[in-house]
Amino acid sequence: MSGERSVDVEKINNNEKGFEPAHIRSVISLALFSFVFLGMEFFFDSRAAEFVDARSVLLYQSVILLASAVGLFIYALIERYVGSKIKQIIIITLNIVEVAALAAIILCSGKLILLYGIIFFIVCGVMGGRVYHDVSRDYTDRKHLTVIVGISYALGLLLQYINYNLIDSVILRMVMFSLAIVALAVILFLARDEYAEAEVDTYMVDERNKTDCKEKCDKTTPDSGSVAVALVMVVLLMTFIFSALDNVVTVVHAEGGADVGQWPRLFLALSGVAAGFLFDIKDQRFMNQMMYCVTVLSVIAMLIIEFGGAFIIGLIVFYLAAGFFVVYFTTGFINVSYGMRWSALWSGAGRAVNNIGAGIVGIISYMLIDSPGIMVMSVVVILLLVLISIAVFVLENLQKEQYRRYDEEKVTKSAENSNARVEVDFECFADAHHLTGREREVLQKLLVSDGSVQDIADELYISRASLYRHISSMNEKTGTKTRVGLIQYYYGWHEE
Repeated sequence: MSGERSVDVEKINNNEKGFEPAHIRSVISLALFSFVFLGMEFFFDSRAAEFVDARSVLLYQSVILLASAVGLFIYALIERYVGSKIKQIIIITLNIVEVAALAAIILCSGKLILLYGIIFFIVCGVMGGRVYHDVSRDYTDRKHLTVIVGISYALGLLLQYINYNLIDSVILRMVMFSLAIVALAVILFLARDEYAEAEVDTYMVDERNKTDCKEKCDKTTPDSGSVAVALVMVVLLMTFIFSALDNVVTVVHAEGGADVGQWPRLFLALSGVAAGFLFDIKDQRFMNQMMYCVTVLSVIAMLIIEFGGAFIIGLIVFYLAAGFFVVYFTTGFINVSYGMRWSALWSGAGRAVNNIGAGIVGIISYMLIDSPGIMVMSVVVILLLVLISIAVFVLENLQKEQYRRYDEEKVTKSAENSNARVEVDFECFADAHHLTGREREVLQKLLVSDGSVQDIADELYISRASLYRHISSMNEKTGTKTRVGLIQYYYGWHEE
């Protein structure tokens, strides 16, 4: 009995610290996905450059990014409309298809690489949707979510750096990607049973609870819909700026002007970790303002390159800003998903919106016969900054109500944990001293009452003599001599 109570205390302590084993799983799965997605995007560009010109590489990159966005939407449809057992079969099947497409990208020769790339990134998008959804279910209290996202992103980039710079064999690189894909699939497969037991959406397995859950959970809270729309606009506009600079980097890399896979790419990992800790300040309340400042920084990087400045300086500034952006849109949409009816869709919508925006910019860049002049680019960028300023202002005002409600939930949760701790500690004390049921009732009343012995006896519906007998019995069991001594001993024991 006492052992069970000790476990309860440990659970309460862990909850207050925000620690759960599932959080470690989230870090690993998100890091593996970042490695596979970003690493294969970079590797695909390098492979495509062997068969087509630099402008076509830009087009190919845009197509695979749009394909990954399609995969994220496909995951949401699977999660909503497909049964649990079939989902597992689909995950296993897609895992095999993804590894096969990976091998085709590495071993093929010719323009068929685009077809294999589309297949690979659609499947990668499906797996990514699942990863983001799982992370959102592991971090429903939002506690240190940005830190976890930033660390996971950095770990994924470090794996990519190792795979690109320390492994010379293409076959070994394929093995690294394949192992990461399989490891990710295994983690997602094993996690399914846990989520199936605690599902809080309209597709719950328990039909008896399905109706009640649908009424409570299958709806969008009043302010979440507006916040979601505003966040889509902010991320999309920022994506246009970041993608324009990314396209410049991609073309330079494809033309052999610079190898962007070398040490400057580590700045992406550093900026991801920095963003995670900075965004976490005051429960993410300054995240929008910080991201706006970082966006301005990325514009400076773009102008440095466009006006003929040192490419490496612009690249470093871009990487520093890009890491912040990934943490921003990932965390932003996971937070939004908590109040949305279709959480499986919105938890991964950050990556989807970013990839759609990047794909659009890439296709437009490919279709332009001549590159826009510096003046035209400068005007467009300034216009985008103005629109971003407006969108961020609107988003900030819409989020005020959400922050207020979040603060109220934190206070309520803290009070509930405090009450639960008091109850558990009382039971631990009673079990350790072998108090009877009636003695427990008497002790509880003694701890909260300022009345006389007669008043306490009346409240317990017992005689004064009976109350004295219970107190005397507890004095004997605890080694105390008086009522006051018993109370003091309880609180002293409680603090140990």
